[in-house]
Amino acid sequence: MSYQNVQIEGYATHDPETKKTKTGKTVCNFSLAYNHTSKNDSEPHVSYVDIETWETIADICSNNISKGKHIMVFGNLRQERWKGDDGKNKSRLKVVGNQVKFLESPSKTIQ
Repeated sequence: MSYQNVQIEGYATHDPETKKTKTGKTVCNFSLAYNHTSKNDSEPHVSYVDIETWETIADICSNNISKGKHIMVFGNLRQERWKGDDGKNKSRLKVVGNQVKFLESPSKTIQ
């Protein structure tokens, strides 16, 4: 078994979406945008990453995140795979956050 840690800092691209699963667990989804450059580019590029949080952290994110908030998320990668409507295999990576730090005052870390 391999282990991966993800630490990503960015800005919320939209207000979070919170749902309850069939078993009653809370899940909160949002996306972060972050800038990055490569040595061949003079202008920064924007990339987006989907974030998923669960239970207590999901509740806190739901109540404290809004579009434009500066956030740092610590978590693990998860790959989702499915077959699209066109019959082709699809996949995406998302970060499952187990710690969220709000980078605007007052600074808080949620675990």
